[in-house]
Order: sequence, then C-alpha cells, then structure tokens
Amino acid sequence: MIKILVTGFGAFPGVPSNPSSALLFALKKKSRSRLQRFGIALELRELPVTYAGLRMRLARLANEIRPDAILQFGVAGGREVICVEKFARNHVDTRNPDASGKPAPKDVLVAHGPSVLKARIPDSEIVAALRRAGIPSALSRDTGDYVCNASFYHALRLAKVRAVGFIHIPFPRVQHAATKDKKPRFEDIVRAAEIAIVIVARALRPNAVLRYAG
Repeated sequence: MIKILVTGFGAFPGVPSNPSSALLFALKKKSRSRLQRFGIALELRELPVTYAGLRMRLARLANEIRPDAILQFGVAGGREVICVEKFARNHVDTRNPDASGKPAPKDVLVAHGPSVLKARIPDSEIVAALRRAGIPSALSRDTGDYVCNASFYHALRLAKVRAVGFIHIPFPRVQHAATKDKKPRFEDIVRAAEIAIVIVARALRPNAVLRYAG
C-alpha cells in the first residue's frame, strides 16, 4: 500500500466555509475505498488555519501516520483554475491574521532556512493529466504568503516523506452560473484530487499498474 496523507484547511477570515475541507469529506465518502483498490491508502486530516503549532502539528502527523506522500489542498479565492504549486517560500506576510486572529510573529518561517523549497511531486504531469480530463488547471510558481505557503514549506522540510505537494483550488463554480464562469465544478475538483493522488502514488511505485478510471 502507498500511504498518502491528504490535508485540507478549516475556516479563516473571509472564508467561513473552506472548499478544501469539503474536498476531504468527499474523498472520505466517495474516493477512499475506490483508491484502496489501486493500492492507495488515504489518511485525511483537516488543519486549522493558524501559524501557532503548525510545524509541530505536521511533524506529529508524519510521525504518527508515516506517509509515503503528503498532498495538501488549500483554497485560493482569486484564482479560477486548479493550481499545482511548484515552490514554497520561507516568507510570510505579517499583516494578515490567521483564523485565531493573530498574524505570523516573523516574516520568515524558519530562521536561516532555505529561501525556496521545490515540490516533490510530478507537478507538470499532474497538470497535463488534469487538462486531458477537461479540468482547468495550471502550474503555479507562487503559493502566496499566508498559511498555505507556511504549511507547504514546513511539510517539505519533513525529510522522511518521499513526496510532498500542494494544490490550490478555486472556489467551485456555482450551480447554474453564467457560461463565462470558467471555474471547475466541485465534482471536477474532487476528480482532480483523485487524479493527482493516483499520479503521486504511481511516481512512488513506478512498476505498479495505477490507472484512474473516475
């Protein structure tokens, strides 16, 4: 079994209902048993949108679950397509409070840490697969400077985890929205997550037959 820790986030200022949390519920309800047949075991966890204790929380999850991969999902309200992130940066905007109402204490996440860390997933392959499936998607070089980027950076510092990636999802298209709305529907976001999970698992076990058929 390939064990993949999939994380989403809870509510934060301006986002009382986070679609990445709804995505975790959908993966638990619809996808976990199906992916298990591909030899993929999902561990699903919602993270609070807070800076305090974030690094230790991720380290504790990694120690308890011992995943082969961590795939994180977060919402990016200003985007219209699913964005597979290439980099996390050792930087944070201290002006924006987290869900506890507190900003980050410093503008760097880790003193003397690398300024940039690169994703450890086949990001281009995931984007290509999503586009073939008709799901609007793109590679992104900017994970932002909020808790999403912080979580991605800390996860990438977990050396024992072979694959680590982050995918930003937009707010899903509202049902019966105008045709000019190019954002994916929620069911497309779930399908995109399944595709990404299978590709990550296949990269970890290249000789296995893992084909997404959703």
